[in-house]
Amino acid sequence: MKQTALCTVLLLQGTLAYAAGADAPSAFAQPSEHYLLQFAKPGEKVFVYERYDGKGALFQRDAAALIGPVKVPSATERVVNGVTYRLRGLAACPKPKIAYKTQQWDCTKAAQDYEEAIYNDRASVVLCKTLVLQSRKGEPDAVSCFSLVGAGNANDPYNVAYDDDEMVFFDMAAIGRNKDGKSLRPDLEHSAELGGQFQE
Repeated sequence: MKQTALCTVLLLQGTLAYAAGADAPSAFAQPSEHYLLQFAKPGEKVFVYERYDGKGALFQRDAAALIGPVKVPSATERVVNGVTYRLRGLAACPKPKIAYKTQQWDCTKAAQDYEEAIYNDRASVVLCKTLVLQSRKGEPDAVSCFSLVGAGNANDPYNVAYDDDEMVFFDMAAIGRNKDGKSLRPDLEHSAELGGQFQE
């Protein structure tokens, strides 16, 4: 029953995300499938990296082939083409065990199982975006990541998977707080509330 409800919520989230998706570069809005499709190449997985300035304007964009599988060392770390990134404003695995696939799983292993399937089996385009204008040596850029999944037909339509949202929804990551206790990701608070009921 929980699994059915979970699938329903995820489908609803995908529909709402599509409806609110951005067709133009945006520092914060979830991109639409149309935006991601512009980078798609037949028979090739593509990684797009966008940097935005403090005003939210696109500063730099790089697009390259994914040269190997995306690695998921933790619920908030992604290694793409040999470079490590971390999901912005999130802390990995607030609890060591979570409910996943109707069973109790190690949180890190559940995150790896879920996200490796998205990135490496389903995605044709991976987009990560950051407000970091220049990377610092030894410090992963803080990013939000999205994947274009699906085959684009009636049986498997295109959809946009939102990594940050999924990690919070599944309780694989917690939203960070600043010194005043304010949320670092107010955009994900609703997903945290929705997902919490499936962990009880």
